[in-house]
Amino acid sequence: MLTSLIISLVLGIIAILLVAKFANKLSKNANRIIQAVLIAFVCFFSFMLYKSIDEPLKFENTKEKRYSQVVTQLALLRDAQVAHKTVTGVYTNDINKLAAFIDTAKFALTQKRDIQVVDIDRNNRFGVSGYMKEQTIIDTLGFKSVKDSLFRNIDVRSLLVYPFPNAKGKIKLETAVYYDKDSEISTFRATASKKDILYDQPPKLLKAELKVRAVEAIDGPAITVGDLEEISTAGNWPRKYATAERN
Repeated sequence: MLTSLIISLVLGIIAILLVAKFANKLSKNANRIIQAVLIAFVCFFSFMLYKSIDEPLKFENTKEKRYSQVVTQLALLRDAQVAHKTVTGVYTNDINKLAAFIDTAKFALTQKRDIQVVDIDRNNRFGVSGYMKEQTIIDTLGFKSVKDSLFRNIDVRSLLVYPFPNAKGKIKLETAVYYDKDSEISTFRATASKKDILYDQPPKLLKAELKVRAVEAIDGPAITVGDLEEISTAGNWPRKYATAERN
């Protein structure tokens, strides 16, 4: 599109120069009409040229801002799911259950310490009494609220709702079971559709974004964290979003 606009603009300028050259051979009225048409032509294509440059820049700014906000939410959802699995052994696809867990659950505060104890088996084997061995003891010091530790001032229920006005849809939260030999391992995935995030952006630019493949881009049609078919809690975003992930 940009190339065709530049060509059209150049042709328009050439046409103006030709009219100026042969203006003395035309009537005054014809001159005025042709000049008005050409000026309108140049103004139109100048505007279209500006738009073709400005529109992608605005799209990139909007995209990066919204992607950073969504990555922050997905990272928080992951933290909530990991906390839930740590305590209950499984992930959940029910945002209300997840929120209720975060509001009420507590982490055990523990401390490991090594002590020396008599190695009875070794002493009996050699008929002596001087062998000792190290043993690790885990002491429970108390309990701390999951909400206060990780989600202070955060409503987990709102993490499926996009943080910008008039956005379509919601973030999708799913769980599954991964079978590893005789083990059943809980997995989860949260998915934010790019179509929902960029709902009000130019269709041509959105279509290209859904197919993007690049090192510093979020590939594919969605931003995701976790995996239903593998044991993973990673997101599909590049390193440049690490700041948003920590916020």
